[in-house]
Amino acid sequence: MQQRLLMLRNAELKDILQRCGWPVSGTKAVMAKEIQTQLQRSKLTTYRRSKSGVLEPAENQPSEHRILSIDMGIKNLAVCLLRVSRQELASREAITPEILSWQRFSLLDRYANYDFKNNSESVPQNMDFASASLAPLATALARQLVSTHNPTIIAIEKQRYRTMGSAAVQEWTLRVNKLEAMLHAALRVLQEEGVWEQGATCSICPQRTTGYWLSRYGLAEGTRKGAVTKPLKVKLVRSWLEKGHHVIYSKNNAPVADAASLFSKMSGQTKANTGEKLDDLADSLLQGLAIIHWETSRLRLLEDWA
Repeated sequence: MQQRLLMLRNAELKDILQRCGWPVSGTKAVMAKEIQTQLQRSKLTTYRRSKSGVLEPAENQPSEHRILSIDMGIKNLAVCLLRVSRQELASREAITPEILSWQRFSLLDRYANYDFKNNSESVPQNMDFASASLAPLATALARQLVSTHNPTIIAIEKQRYRTMGSAAVQEWTLRVNKLEAMLHAALRVLQEEGVWEQGATCSICPQRTTGYWLSRYGLAEGTRKGAVTKPLKVKLVRSWLEKGHHVIYSKNNAPVADAASLFSKMSGQTKANTGEKLDDLADSLLQGLAIIHWETSRLRLLEDWA
């Protein structure tokens, strides 16, 4: 396989890597090696606790994947739960995952009166965002996500450390980074304790997700600035929902239908006029769909090349 890959042009190798959601960098030999290494690794592999207490790949992988995609934030956190079967992923036909849950909320508002331990501790409205203050938010969120959605995969948006290469690090960035790390740790504990019996977490680079969708649809080629890409991604999701492409949802699922309706209401309007912030909802959906598309690309590549 190595020789076949080395016969491809750099642009073709980069396209394979991008289609599968793998790092795109290095020489031709490095990219070919990356494809060979990643080809056997599925982003949808689930883990469960062994008898010795170690997390190991589950012997029986689920026939249905429930992918919970999280667009990180404290005041604006968005989650999207997608369902797709393993049989659909392996098919050569176009697949349309179903949205089971889709919402955006403030952690401060949601858990302001949450009883963390015997009604003795709650998150103050004027919290200082110190570790001791964020920890209850992270553990409460982790438990609720697992118990409410029963996901097989939880994909968490990887936070940046700097903005546009700036030397300064914004305080709010540090806060969300801290929450992200705590959420990963809390979910890991739930797995090791057997509360989340079978599942997995993964960290997704938002630039990789954005690059995938923009390159696939020829949008804003050569630019990754948020001011440009955010409205493009919202527009992309709106067009899918209106045409019924790439994703479906039940009109009887009121919360999801309400979230989807926001995109049509926003047409020709501004966030200032509506009070809605749709880029978070769009990002949570696009991140979950990207994982599904990357997996189908990997399976097809494995079938054609291995």
